Amino acid sequence: MSAKTILVTGGHGFIGSNMIRYYLNKYPDYQLINIDYNTVAAHPENIDCPEHSARYAFHRVDIRNAYAINHIFEQYDITDVLHFAAETRDANRVGEIRLYEQTNVLGLENLLHAAHNAWMENDHQPKAEYTASRFHHISLAHNENNNLYSISKGNADELVEKFHKKTGLNIVTTASPEAFGPMQQEDEMIPGMILKALNNESLLSTANSNKTRDWLFIADLCEAIDTIFHLGDAGQFYEIGFNVRLTDNALAEQIHTMLSNDFPGNKGTLKDKLLHSKASFISQPKVLGFAPFTLFENGLRTTLDWYFKKYKQASFLKNS
Repeated sequence: MSAKTILVTGGHGFIGSNMIRYYLNKYPDYQLINIDYNTVAAHPENIDCPEHSARYAFHRVDIRNAYAINHIFEQYDITDVLHFAAETRDANRVGEIRLYEQTNVLGLENLLHAAHNAWMENDHQPKAEYTASRFHHISLAHNENNNLYSISKGNADELVEKFHKKTGLNIVTTASPEAFGPMQQEDEMIPGMILKALNNESLLSTANSNKTRDWLFIADLCEAIDTIFHLGDAGQFYEIGFNVRLTDNALAEQIHTMLSNDFPGNKGTLKDKLLHSKASFISQPKVLGFAPFTLFENGLRTTLDWYFKKYKQASFLKNS
């Protein structure tokens, strides 16, 4: 595997930080440059890798700042981009609603132009040393919501498609289902349910009744992104498969079955069967030959264990 210097945007987020740890451990010839604006969604403590310090660097950068982005490309010989940075907060917490378009679309455009300037002689003509350079964009799976975040991500997908066709920049896009695992922000659904359980609150109050979601364990997501990053075809949009599909209520009851104590409001039986994905990447026109390898129950157990240890509540675990 040839050496790479990969720019990771949003590397202090849940997925970004897991990808950085994954790449530093898997590829000894890769250098990782992490840029993150460190909003409330960022968790710098998720990356603690002094043993890889020679191959890892962090810079606090706002991707809306084109000058700062270009400076990073000038400071380092960036060979590839993994783009995770996005404004994901609820509109009530953002304050300035234009941040969605400014970050998720304008910020993406800044990155695309910086990569094009660094890697391409002209449109559809890469520089010799950057013929294998790739821009990996992260999208949303089943983007059916009509909120500001999902609309901006849809606009970003359109930008990526048009930019690839116009310039020939080597871009690949992946869309994943709901990811979960250790180190996730605690206002997300699964960590939120766990914390409610620790506080003897109803798990079902976190759920959206019979809303169905596809879930993917973070280790599987990292493996999937890595597979597409190295093997996917330029210009393609790949939708990643899932570990399990279930309703929010079923998820709450699944978590409940793993707890040794009864929590108020969480009694009941698991009514929904867990529909494990048989597919890997749902891609047109082909499948890349990857399938999730973690059973949902095992991933959930790992996640519960991590949060319980973090809050020194290991006694809540069954069979611990």
